[in-house]
Parts: sequence; C-alpha cells; structure tokens
Amino acid sequence: MTLMLRDLRARIARIEGFSPERKTQACPTGWKAVDTILPGGGLLEGALHEIHSPDPADGAAMGFAARLLGRLQARAPARAVLWASCRADLFAPGLHAAGTDPQRLLIARCRDSEELLFAYEEGLKSKALAAVFGEIGELDFSLSRRLQLAAADTGATLVLLRPARFGAEPSAAITRWRAESCPGGWALTLFRCRNGRPGHWRMSEKLGECR
Repeated sequence: MTLMLRDLRARIARIEGFSPERKTQACPTGWKAVDTILPGGGLLEGALHEIHSPDPADGAAMGFAARLLGRLQARAPARAVLWASCRADLFAPGLHAAGTDPQRLLIARCRDSEELLFAYEEGLKSKALAAVFGEIGELDFSLSRRLQLAAADTGATLVLLRPARFGAEPSAAITRWRAESCPGGWALTLFRCRNGRPGHWRMSEKLGECR
C-alpha cells in the first residue's frame, strides 16, 4: 500500500470518527464464514450498521438483528441494550430464543422518525448502554454520519433495520446487510463493508448453521 493511499484511508477514518490511536473492537457474529471476511473478525463496535429487508413482514432481518443483540449483550454483561421502534409487535420469546437477556433489554416505543432519531442519539450518549437497535426508513447521509460519529465517540454500537429500497442511497454505515427469507431458510448478503469485501451466505432454518 502506498503512503498516499494510507494517508487517504486515515483521513477517511477520521471523518467517520475513527482515529489511528483509537483501539477498535469487533463482536463476532458466531458464524465463522461471516466473521472470516469481516475486518477484525466480527461486527465493529462503536459504529453504525444497517440491516435491510425487502419486506417488513419478512423475519430474516429481525432474526439476524436478534442474534447480534444477544452477542453484544454477552460482550458487555454489565450494560443494557436499547431497542427503539415505532412498532409494537416485538416478539419477546423470539428475541429470547436468539440469546437475548430480556432483563437487560430496554424498549422505547416512538411515534415518528423524529422521536426515533432522538432516542438513538440519546441512547448512544449513555454510558449505561452497550448498543442501540432500531428501525427507520428514510435517513439521509448527513443524519447517518451524525449517528456514526455519535457511536464512534462513545463506543456504543448502533444497528438499524431499514427497508431494502433505501439500500442504493448513500449512508455512513460501516456495514450494510440484506437479509431475506428463501426456501429452506434465509439469505444474508453483506453489500457494503468499510475496509472489507462483500459476501453472501445461505442460512438454514437452524440459526446457527451457515454456508
């Protein structure tokens, strides 16, 4: 790698809230095939990540998010996780089955996008939270960058579920995923990864199996 390219990458990292002096950590997904291609061997903590779904009724994105929620809880046993959403149909038994500790999960019911953004930013500022999860539709680049900087500043991880139609729009998210059901299970695609490469996997109906 040339000196010019290294300098450019360092400048981009600073814009995204990462300095060369900051030690970043990654939370493994638990799927070896996925973690192998992720920089650091897992989902970068203190960063914004997006999971896109083609259909709100498709449970694949929620299943993937629930798995990440449980993994992040396990890495920070003394801290809670916030889930902020306008939906009222979070399925608690499903979250628990994916490894979530319900006693360390805070749920904020929001009325609109403005309240959602407020909950995300305030949650990221809290030292009591390991991560913030939520669902949102439209999110312009400047707002996504503000959320990314807030996450990088405190080290809390932000995971947002979004409709797939927003996947072509620019975002400051460090990773962008697409999860959707398919015969025999579901498919997971990593279509954007900072300092990494894309990937595609087929998941069986047993959440722990990936190929």
